[in-house]
Amino acid sequence: MPKLVFCAKNPEYVPASSSELIRALQKTGFLGEKWQSPDSVSGERYLIGDSFLSLVTFMGCAPAIELEPIAEQPESTEFCHVEIEEIKSAVEFIQGSDHLISRCPHCRHRHASWNSLPETMKYSCDKCGVESHLSEYDWKKTAGCGRFFISVHGIYPQEALPTSHLLQVLEKISDTSWDYFYIQ
Repeated sequence: MPKLVFCAKNPEYVPASSSELIRALQKTGFLGEKWQSPDSVSGERYLIGDSFLSLVTFMGCAPAIELEPIAEQPESTEFCHVEIEEIKSAVEFIQGSDHLISRCPHCRHRHASWNSLPETMKYSCDKCGVESHLSEYDWKKTAGCGRFFISVHGIYPQEALPTSHLLQVLEKISDTSWDYFYIQ
């Protein structure tokens, strides 16, 4: 299922308290009630909150987004909901596309041949030679790095954009800047 994924710009970030972060996101209206998701899914899942549609901007004239669980299919996850993913023990690189293209954070050289990713999470640019963490590269919203992710399920790439207000709310809650990417 496609999703919009939020990650802190600092890939080592983890919340001091997931429950406090969840309460703050519920207070802003981004998250709604906890969803009693099927056992087959991971992470904590939440219905969208009352202010969700003012915090996420949908593109196009009539996006077809299912905003509530499908009553006739209680085991289905095919609707828009938010997952607070489990904290990872180490920084992970998550990609939303098999065809990765990025730009060096120092010289902006385009890198398109990511057949394999370095285990160290660092890469030396072919052009300028500067070694940078993968989280510093510009992945054009197709990948991200981190130990903690918030996923909005049911959103296709470029179908919706978080508002600057939502990114500011995340920063205020966590005391760190956030970014986002898509998985299809």
